[in-house]
Order: sequence, then structure tokens, then C-alpha cells
Amino acid sequence: MDLTLDQLSTALKTSDGLAPIGQEPTPATEPTSFASTPKPARRAQEKQQKAIYGSFMIGETEFAIPVSSVQEVVNEPKDISPVPLSPDYMLGLFNLREKIVPVVDLRKLLEYPEAPKDKAGKVAIIEHGAHSIGLLFDRTSEVLNGKDAARVDFKPNDRGIKDIVIEGVLKFEGGDRLVQILDPQELLNLEKLPRSNSSAEASRQAFSRGKRHSCISFQTGHTSCAIDLRFVKEVRELPKLDQSLFAHGHILGTANLRGVILPVIDFRSFLGDEPVIEFTQPPQERRMLVIETPEGPVGLMVYSIDSILPYYEDEILPFAKLALPCGDLVEGCLIDQENRIVMMIKPEMLQEDKGFMEAAKACQEIYPPEADSSETSTDLRGTTRRTFIQFTFDKRFALETSKVSEVIERPAELLEPPFALKFVEGIINLRGDLITLLNPRLLYGMPPTKTADQKVLIFKHKGQRFGILVDSVDEIIMTTENQIAALKPIDKQNTERSVAEDVAGCIQHTNTFGTLNSVLILDTDALVTRCLRSMEQ
Repeated sequence: MDLTLDQLSTALKTSDGLAPIGQEPTPATEPTSFASTPKPARRAQEKQQKAIYGSFMIGETEFAIPVSSVQEVVNEPKDISPVPLSPDYMLGLFNLREKIVPVVDLRKLLEYPEAPKDKAGKVAIIEHGAHSIGLLFDRTSEVLNGKDAARVDFKPNDRGIKDIVIEGVLKFEGGDRLVQILDPQELLNLEKLPRSNSSAEASRQAFSRGKRHSCISFQTGHTSCAIDLRFVKEVRELPKLDQSLFAHGHILGTANLRGVILPVIDFRSFLGDEPVIEFTQPPQERRMLVIETPEGPVGLMVYSIDSILPYYEDEILPFAKLALPCGDLVEGCLIDQENRIVMMIKPEMLQEDKGFMEAAKACQEIYPPEADSSETSTDLRGTTRRTFIQFTFDKRFALETSKVSEVIERPAELLEPPFALKFVEGIINLRGDLITLLNPRLLYGMPPTKTADQKVLIFKHKGQRFGILVDSVDEIIMTTENQIAALKPIDKQNTERSVAEDVAGCIQHTNTFGTLNSVLILDTDALVTRCLRSMEQ
């Protein structure tokens, strides 16, 4: 028989004195004491308690887990975030009500053929002490009482994972029905499995929110990562690389960034993952994040830049340990506005990485910074800087990052307010906050457009939040005061008069190919004032 989720949840809550989920269990079934008891003693304890099991199916084979270890059963998540270097049975992580849960595919773990692609499975959330995982199987079966079966325990051996996680069998109906018993603690001890930390979670909830920060999220290939923006010196298109000397291992080569030679690291390869695309020369659409180490700057090649996310430190969902070769690099996870899991990288671990520092030092020794480039490289080597987000709508514009609270994808659906003006694209419902989305193309009389790269920059004006719809977010510009100038008359000749009136200045910025460009700094206060004037007319 195949129980529904509701039926199984009800059974889990009411079987033989078990406490409902969220309440304290009785001492006889407390998961922590069960997990801390040696396996032989646990087996004897289970027999004495006449343990209750939840059973489930993989194909036509039936398995069971003590219900004292099953927190709940949910439908297979649609969005599971992969983890670099994980074993094939580790599907990834998913967000279960603000808790990050790793998911294990029991079919792959137990060496069964793959399930049909069109059939979604179920996930049992297993908990022991501070740890929890999700077990993906085909369908639920029944709730079984151990007193109705003869139990045969297997002697542990080291011949494989199956022999470790399967601890015995229940024989029902005189042996006509055999149900294999999975050991939840051995499942939680699987190699390379992320471990959540409930004690850290408790301290996180009690942590003062403190100051709000921003991080930049990016793709390494199939994994979303993020780094606090304070530790990123520059973000730009991947420049042309010189591969003649430094290209080896994770190092793709070197780049000349305004007279400063720096090594460029394939960040996905550094995380231990194989690249999806093999190339001899990295394509130009890749992005590069520049970080500073004690020995000099280093560039990290990533696949794409997603957005800028605001966060408080207590919003980072923690892990006690990611049992992966680069697990120490990961501080925890953030949940972005589309409910995707983003792995938060510890910037200090990158800055202090031995390989990074050795590569940066070698670059500085072999290619010392050019003497006449000290002024233009201040944003790389100096401490005083201003940071801007460069974006495009018809022309290149920029906003200082301090004025932008976050950058999001253009929502697929917008609320349409009555009597909306032509430059109001709609209303965004952003986590319960209604935000007016302004289309600057329509505001300034430019032709409308719609592309797959459209982004929304969220900013605040006199306590109210607004959004600007832009064609694309191109890069993060780190610059200094001497590279920012007032808008020149010649610039006004090439700019719509209404736009020029709402520009606070321009940045003299050298692009990837060494061309000096003027990037207009948009004055959001002037933009909103223009909108309000249009509404009054």
C-alpha cells in the first residue's frame, strides 16, 4: 500500500506514544540518546521498545527506518542546488523552511537503476542530534510495528556503503515479506555529506542583526556562490590572458589590468570541479572578480554575475562543516529572492590561500607595477575608493553601490496599478514590500526594449523604495575621486537633454580592451523628482 504524505505524517505523530513533530519526544524514542548509543546496544534497545518503523519503496524493494528518526516526509523538491565535488549519490541542497538540507538519492547509494525521469519521488527528512539529511526514494509504503516481525541483524563489514547503511532485515508473515532496515546514523555519517549545525542555528537566531552588508552572487558553472562586496576590488569582463608562463593547474594565465599584472584563477577548477567546457583561451563573456591578497591582486574567473544581494550576518544559514575538499571555504548559505541556495564564500580564506599568494607574489616579482600607472591602478592597490554598479539602458550609466540596496531579475509578473503612467512598468511585490518599477527608457523618450538580461536596481528615495529597469548590469567599477568628473558639455551633445539633466557626473573608466570610456552617474533623486513632476502634469 502507498500512503499519502498526510497519512504518513499522521502515523509518524501518533505511533506508540511518539510526540508530534515539533514537540519533545518521550525518553524512550529520543533521537539524541538513540544516536549516541553504540549499535549493538541500540539494536537491543529497539527490540525492547518494539520499535515503530516507517517503510518506503525503491522499485519493488521495501526499506524501513525507525520513525523516531523521521522528522517528516515531503515531495521531491523541484530546486536542488548541486554541491561541487560531491559523490554521485549526493543530489545537492534544498531549502526547507529556512533550513538547508542535503539530499541523498537512495537509488544511487544502494546501486539501483535510475528511476524514470517523469516520476517524482518522496524525501524523508532524517534527524539525529544536530544533523539532518533528506533521503530520496520512490514512494511511501506503511508504518510497521517491530513486534509483528522477526528481526535479523547483519554483522557489519567494510565491503561497501550498502553493507554499512543496511543493518538488518524484518521478516513479516513468516518470512514471505522482507523489509530491509536502514541505519539512520550511518546515513548521517556518509563521507562528503554536508552537516547542518543545530546549535549554530540556535545561536544564529539569537544573534543581533547588526549592520547590513551586500554580496555579489555569481555562477561557477552549475553552483551559485557569493562573496561579500567589501572584499571584491573589481568585477569586469574577463580580459585577454597571457598563457605563456603562468598557465598551470587552476591558473589560466595572467592579465594586464591597467599596468598591474595579476594571475587569473579558474574558480570552478579551484573548487575541485571539472569545467563543463574545455577551452584553450577563455571566452570573453566570462567575468573576473579581483580580490586582494597580502602579496598582490588575484583574478577569479567565474561564468556569470547574477546579482547583488543584501544580507545580515544572521541570515547566513550555517553549516558546522562541509565535508568536502574545499569545505572550509564555505561560510554557509543565503537564500536569494528566487528562493535559490547561494553558497557564501569566506573571503579571508581566499585572501590567505597559499596558492593564490604564491601566484600573486610571482607576478609582482616578475612583472612589477609600471611606474607611470600608479595613478590609474590606485583602485587596485590603494585603500581609498568608490564603488559603482555599471548598467545599460541605451547608454552606459552607473550608481554608487551605497545607493543600491539590491539587484534582482526582472519579475515575470508585475502588479498593474490603475491609472499608471507610461514610464511605470508595474509594481513589484518584493518580500511583502510593494515597489514601483520605473522604466527609464520610457521616462526619457527612448525606444522600449525587452531582453533576457534585464535587471532591476532597487534604491531608496526619502524612505520609499523604487526600482529601475535596466537592459543589463555590466560590471562593478572600483575607482577613485580623480577619475570622477563633472559632466562635460561635449557629453551633453551625445546625450538626451532630459537624461543629461539627471546626471551627477561621469566616471573615466578604462574598459577590458584598454579604451577610456565615460560612464554617466545617474542621480536617482533627480530621476524620482522628474517622475513626480510628470505625475502632477
